[in-house]
Amino acid sequence: MKISKILIPVAFLFLLSGCVEINEDITIGKNGSGEWSMNMDMSKLLDIMQNYIGKDEMDKQIPGKKMDTTIFMKSLIDTSTTLTPERKALLSPGKLHMNLNMDDKSFTTDMHFPFKNLSQLQEIYASLGDGSIGTGQMLKNLGKNDSSSGQQPQGPDLGQINMLYDFASKPGYISRTVNQQKFRELKESAQYGQMKQAGDMGMELPYTLTIHLPKPAKKITNTFAKLSADKKTVTLKYNMTEVLDHPEKFEYTIEY
Repeated sequence: MKISKILIPVAFLFLLSGCVEINEDITIGKNGSGEWSMNMDMSKLLDIMQNYIGKDEMDKQIPGKKMDTTIFMKSLIDTSTTLTPERKALLSPGKLHMNLNMDDKSFTTDMHFPFKNLSQLQEIYASLGDGSIGTGQMLKNLGKNDSSSGQQPQGPDLGQINMLYDFASKPGYISRTVNQQKFRELKESAQYGQMKQAGDMGMELPYTLTIHLPKPAKKITNTFAKLSADKKTVTLKYNMTEVLDHPEKFEYTIEY
């Protein structure tokens, strides 16, 4: 897939340019099953990509100027030598949808992972934290079939943000708390400097987390969280670059 050949080298520009908007969604049903999903709108990235590789090269890589494709996670992880059989079984039902339209200047990705119970939801977050299904890993996997890709440079990955938190979910309870050891490790990494630069320059990375509960919320600890009229939908909006200085601002505990 040629588009992956372009995306991987410029992935680090996501954060540095503030040109991506992220929406994370958790839907929990009455029996504890549900779906975790993440939508990334990278439409503003198209101009940067064109400036990075040039219009002629852009036309060569995307001659039809459109791409609308769904990739099933099973096809990406079946051959993995690092994932356990249990983790493969958990992630295989997931899918990634990519939609690109150069004429409309639109570029979005949607990642979806269903879960059968809240223990599986916790495992999905563990996968996000360890990079198994981070955005950088997905793009790298998509480029594996491109023999001309070679070794690809890696930039900041959303998984590095997710790894800062310990996520827990069980019936009637869901929480995210800062893991101080992992935060210290991130601060010592090369990618931290790139991400910190974006925040210091005033760049914004809009991030919206929406949690749909099966019952009304009884308690929410995060003062920035908004609760719907029926108390079943929790929304938390923030600038992701702020996490680098104040990760505790985006902790939450919800009881329902």
